Amino acid sequence: MYVNCFPVYLRSSTQAVHTLTGPDNTRRNTPPEDSIMARKTKAEAEATRESLLDAAESVFMEKGVARASLEEIARTAGVTRGAVYWHFRNKQDILDAMLERVRAPLGEMLDEAATSQDSLTNLKHLCIIALSKLAEDERYFRVYYILFHRNESDQALNKHRELAEEGIAFVTDILRPPENAKKLRPGLSPELAGYLVHTQMLGLFFDWLAKPERLPLAEVAPVLVETVFSGLLGEPEA
Repeated sequence: MYVNCFPVYLRSSTQAVHTLTGPDNTRRNTPPEDSIMARKTKAEAEATRESLLDAAESVFMEKGVARASLEEIARTAGVTRGAVYWHFRNKQDILDAMLERVRAPLGEMLDEAATSQDSLTNLKHLCIIALSKLAEDERYFRVYYILFHRNESDQALNKHRELAEEGIAFVTDILRPPENAKKLRPGLSPELAGYLVHTQMLGLFFDWLAKPERLPLAEVAPVLVETVFSGLLGEPEA
């Protein structure tokens, strides 16, 4: 049913944006009810997509990504398998969307950390927020638990590599400007420092997700991050 109604949305949305030319080549306005239908159908489509992502989180947590099926995700969401294929090409596509959903709220903070005058302090603050969010945000926890501990496919390895390259490059770009590079421990390049920050954060994520009861992560996040950065930075100038 969902797939069958979607072409209606495509046509309606096009009519809502553009005026149409009649048989006499005069321009006429789109009926307002078409715009209302387009907005309604678009909202329904977005709701279905969110429902599929919620269902995928549940199925991936229970079975792991490799053993889960798109049919089971559709059944859990209460839609047809065709609805899954309308929104997502495969399970990797779903996992990418799940990651984007939890990472999107951090986007502004990432931009600020990269462009502000005190970018090094903002980077430390961002690391603390990421660890605290892992402990306090249930969805954030589930998605990263799936990524690190319930994903046994070759696609997972490729995703880990992609995220690693992205994370290392992001941190390195912050540490590379002269005002930050001069604060690093002697002999430590921005590239090596970026690699160290990434691997330290990756290790904290991976290990804590495996055994969350080990320590109150949100509570100790500030001292953990401060300790990581103190190992990178040289003695402050007198």
